[in-house]
Amino acid sequence: MITAFVLTSSVILLTPGPTNTVLAAAGATFGLPRARLLPLAEAAGYALAISFFVAFAALVKDLWWALPALKIVAACWLAYAAARLWAMSPDMTGAARRGAVARVFLTTLVNPKAMIVGTMMIPQGSPDDTALRIAVFILLSSIAGLGWVALGAALPGGVRRRSYKGAAVVLGGFSLYALSSALA
Repeated sequence: MITAFVLTSSVILLTPGPTNTVLAAAGATFGLPRARLLPLAEAAGYALAISFFVAFAALVKDLWWALPALKIVAACWLAYAAARLWAMSPDMTGAARRGAVARVFLTTLVNPKAMIVGTMMIPQGSPDDTALRIAVFILLSSIAGLGWVALGAALPGGVRRRSYKGAAVVLGGFSLYALSSALA
């Protein structure tokens, strides 16, 4: 049973999404040495978000509007993050690098992948099984996150200078998708 969880989690984490987009853009902008710790912000965001969604799913299983409302919140954050990324200068300062940690953490908190994992992939079961699955997902997210940072750092120079513009467009698309799925 855990093997299926590991394989499914790996596919989810390797699929492009909001957090992966931000990680790749940070890798492209800052390079691997400066962005290599950003997957820890991702792991912290997933730990908090998935734990929340596991508990939330148990509490609101009979409220039809609860998950769509969370999707709308996520859509708003992604739209805001997209606008902020679009406005960023390719010449990053130390403050912008520190802001990347918060951006990765907050984007992961509202990442639809955390909602999927916490509400569908982790069954309501024993606390030990739940904790194990969350820990496995966090470990896998750190490994995949480092891969996304490395991918961004490996992009050609001209593409790297525009990485935040590209990431802003992708996040805007994810925002629209989250909003449309919440309203459907």
